[in-house]
Amino acid sequence: MYPRRARRRNALLLALLFVGAAACKRSGSAKLEGRWRGTRAEGVPPAVQEAANTFATQTEIVAKGSAITISTPAAKPQSATFTVDDENKTTLVVHTDKDGLANKETFAFADEGKTMTWRLGEGRSIVFTKLKE
Repeated sequence: MYPRRARRRNALLLALLFVGAAACKRSGSAKLEGRWRGTRAEGVPPAVQEAANTFATQTEIVAKGSAITISTPAAKPQSATFTVDDENKTTLVVHTDKDGLANKETFAFADEGKTMTWRLGEGRSIVFTKLKE
């Protein structure tokens, strides 16, 4: 009788482990995977639009698995590991190990995954185009 009870307990623990793992946030996203180059800035005042567009066109994001590297003209490339907090057909919300849960990044996808918009807050964003590998 004891071995049967032990098997049931072990099966229950294993089932709980799988349910817990499924509920956990995950790393990586097929949508974000690849190399992205900025094409323009949106939501900035007209007086700084040209400078914002120049900054955007010199910004690049490379994502592979759960690793992300962001290169901007203002600083050396920054790399981190990201975790997916929410994902649906058109939007991806992540946080990085460097910035933590309180600082989430939102990416919106269009044109069958060829265009991505990084929402920076306060109505500002950078639009990216996916580069061919």
